Amino acid sequence: MTYTEEEQNLIILSSIDELKSKEKLSAVKAEDLIKTAPSGVYNIVKHKFYDKAYRAEVLENLHKKGIVCVTYLSPDYPENLKHIDEPPAVLYCKGNLDLLKTNCFSVVGSRKSTATAIAQCKKICGEITEAFTVVTGMAEGADSAAVEGALPSGKIISVLANGFDYFYPAVNRGLIEKVANDGLLISEYPPHIPPLKYNFPVRNRIIAGLSRGTLVVSAAKKSGALITARYALEYGREVFAFPYNAGITSGAGCNGLIKNGAYLTENILDIFEVFGLDLEKPKALPALSDIEKAVLEQIKISGEGFLPAIARNLETFTYQLIPVVTKLEIMGLITRLGGNRYGIV
Repeated sequence: MTYTEEEQNLIILSSIDELKSKEKLSAVKAEDLIKTAPSGVYNIVKHKFYDKAYRAEVLENLHKKGIVCVTYLSPDYPENLKHIDEPPAVLYCKGNLDLLKTNCFSVVGSRKSTATAIAQCKKICGEITEAFTVVTGMAEGADSAAVEGALPSGKIISVLANGFDYFYPAVNRGLIEKVANDGLLISEYPPHIPPLKYNFPVRNRIIAGLSRGTLVVSAAKKSGALITARYALEYGREVFAFPYNAGITSGAGCNGLIKNGAYLTENILDIFEVFGLDLEKPKALPALSDIEKAVLEQIKISGEGFLPAIARNLETFTYQLIPVVTKLEIMGLITRLGGNRYGIV
């Protein structure tokens, strides 16, 4: 990757450990930025900044790690993101950079989401990719479901709150690697920055800023997902939310958004109609065997099913149903919820 001198300046500045302030990072040139940095930083930074060997080392290390930098000055920088307050000066990227030029729609939610919300999130994200690239984080729960739903299309951007030297959360390492291979990972933080607590709410401005709209699939009264929704509103973007029955803690924030004007969202049509889009005609249900139909019907009864209970109801053995649910999952008709439980999609 070839960078202009001004782009190199932004990359080097964002990579210098001692420069903690992001003040005016996207608005001023490098020389001015160094001089406007906090007291005491200037003398520390100046030597590194103008050291050719250090500059070459930083750029080479990024290249070795497969990281491409898209700076505020680059033609690849997303137009929507340029116009938010405090746009990131550098986006560290792994994956398909072309996704930065697509129409994006963000989907966010709580780590503690109901099984039904997880299944609905996964399903609707697959449908959203018919018109948009899905943007989300990488937390367990709703974010992971959004990634899994969009990943088969390759139209997924996951925005991290840490540098690429870290896999966070560790349980999602495999999912992070899949997004890097088939979609796009981005972060405003250089590789060595760990997942610090205060990075997450700041990161959410990027998720909202990239997107034409934001869907909140789950959120308690106080939730990071609501921070993303608030940024979306500030940027003049559309906000959508799943509705919840009274008393469901993980849905209280969603209901609050709807009360304040967010679009109540029960299916993909509720999103596409706002943007004047037509959903493709539903695809015909694939041919199913009698046992596959019976298992699917058992799960449909309550929206989710426990495999041993399904086996008892069908007077068969659990192990005999494992290939059946695996096939139904591959077909996209059900989703695995954990603990031998499966939900309808």
